[in-house]
Amino acid sequence: MAHQGDVSGHAEHPMDRRNTLKAIGTVGIAGALGLGTSGTAAADRSDTADGRGSNNPGRIGNYNGAKTLTPPDLGGFDHVLVYLAEPLVEGDWSVVDNAERFQSEIMGRDEETIEADRRAAEAFYEERFGLTFEGDVGLFEPEESTDGSAVLNPFYQDPDVGYNAYMVSGRAMPNNHDDGATNRDDMLAGKVRDGGWIVSITEETTLGGSYGGSDGFDIGAGGTLAYGNYNIKMGDNEDPIVIRYESEHPILPLDMPVAFNCDLFHDEWGEGQVRGTTNIPGGGIRNVLTFPPSL
Repeated sequence: MAHQGDVSGHAEHPMDRRNTLKAIGTVGIAGALGLGTSGTAAADRSDTADGRGSNNPGRIGNYNGAKTLTPPDLGGFDHVLVYLAEPLVEGDWSVVDNAERFQSEIMGRDEETIEADRRAAEAFYEERFGLTFEGDVGLFEPEESTDGSAVLNPFYQDPDVGYNAYMVSGRAMPNNHDDGATNRDDMLAGKVRDGGWIVSITEETTLGGSYGGSDGFDIGAGGTLAYGNYNIKMGDNEDPIVIRYESEHPILPLDMPVAFNCDLFHDEWGEGQVRGTTNIPGGGIRNVLTFPPSL
């Protein structure tokens, strides 16, 4: 998940990134899904000081509706989205066939635009992580990096993973879900259709680019890098929400919930960031997106 302007490199020192990665763990989103009918913003001292009062009700009301009602400026951000996924995977899933479907049918791209998107992904991986893919294979074929340490693959996430946007600020999102799983129907409102060009680290290597810097960043086999689009199905009579994401750092294989951080880009909302966790091997996902990245 629509292309926006160029992405500038991060100036963070490699040692800072090492410290960040050492600290990866669960990201608490308790409270992000509050559905009270009353406002939840904390009282602003300046409000109480000048007599305008606060937004603190005597009681937080219960809500038993079928939709998630969220204010347009939740927490002071322009846009906030929350994705959940509890998988129930049934049957086989052809990565290549469905990657083509994602690009052509869901994203609505012709072959020329799809090729441009793959070239953009290859350019991103080289600039951010120093991995070179020459682009001399078929459009939907896997490709090994020139140093043999990584493989780029087209992908479209299996809808059975249940990835769904249950909260979009300023919108009333329906509570679509299955029995024992989140929504698995990629044509129901709220469904996050997630696809693009993913890189798997297959051998121990040193990442460079703007991420690794002059010292480089050592990474073992099993790491993942991502470039793609979230295409969120909305109403049948409106366009989907399309967001491009790019890995901020490698997604590391850990014996614990795995964190992933990505830079986000939307045609109208501008830049944002995603902070999420996924539970390996179960595959459950908890994901929070904000525009702008911070206040």
